[in-house]
Amino acid sequence: MTLTPSATLALVILFLAMSFGAIAILAFVNLRQARITSRRLAGMPGSVSGRAPTKKIKPAKNLVALIGKHLTLPDAKEISKIRFSLSQAGFYSAKSVPVFYAVRLAAILVPQFILLGSAAFIGSDFSPNLLLKISILLIVVGMFAPGYFIRSRTNNRMLSAREGFPDFLDLLLSCIEAGLGLDAALNTVAKELGQRYPVLKINLDLLNLELMAGRRRHEAFKNFAERLGLEEARALTVMLKQSEEMGSSLGNALRTFSDELRSKRMLLAEEKAMALSAKLTVPLILFIFPTLMAMLLLPAAARLSVTFGG
Repeated sequence: MTLTPSATLALVILFLAMSFGAIAILAFVNLRQARITSRRLAGMPGSVSGRAPTKKIKPAKNLVALIGKHLTLPDAKEISKIRFSLSQAGFYSAKSVPVFYAVRLAAILVPQFILLGSAAFIGSDFSPNLLLKISILLIVVGMFAPGYFIRSRTNNRMLSAREGFPDFLDLLLSCIEAGLGLDAALNTVAKELGQRYPVLKINLDLLNLELMAGRRRHEAFKNFAERLGLEEARALTVMLKQSEEMGSSLGNALRTFSDELRSKRMLLAEEKAMALSAKLTVPLILFIFPTLMAMLLLPAAARLSVTFGG
């Protein structure tokens, strides 16, 4: 039994309509439950009338975050992992996880509607098999595109932070040697790095806020290193902890650490330069060597063909 293109299109539209209907019902039920919960927390049960009403929750407010919130995985560890990945990519909002899941859902469903609309306008140019293949391709792309965007953004931010980390250490060392405390030095460095390295500035501002809130310095620097995702930042955290525990001079420790970091970066640059010749071997063999052989042998081959042909 084969379905006609119109029947296939109708089935796909029905499936998408049922999906959106289920999502809308789920969002409405959870919104109603949130209203009841807010009334109970305020001391006003939902079944009792005549008391002061609470503030109404706007249904349209943060609708994207509301839909995505109830599509998240129930595992708290998985949600924490996604939240950490989003923070590394620069999304620090409390609603970033629901919005991420809502965007991932939209990336799957919206292209399907666009495809169906295109098929309806174009008409017979789309066969059912071609429509199904394009639909599957769009679903696969929609499933992996948001994650790829987050990873790409995280890598770009890590490269930017790694580029500015030596300047951050130099400024921090200069401020401490000038007589500032570590907290005041961090505030000054965050202001100085704001224009050139905004990634470092945002993470330094978060670090300063954690210190102002009373978090232990080692824990605040550990969170700072995890957000940046740099080995240099993790090493700085360990160095500061050891310096604080042993009572050594922070300026001398920072100077030694900065010198070691620059030596390490120089060794990495030399390693990459030495590996360049080995990486160029394959392009030389595949592209340049055949071209040289053709340039050397073509004149001789032409002369031989003229000699033996004449």
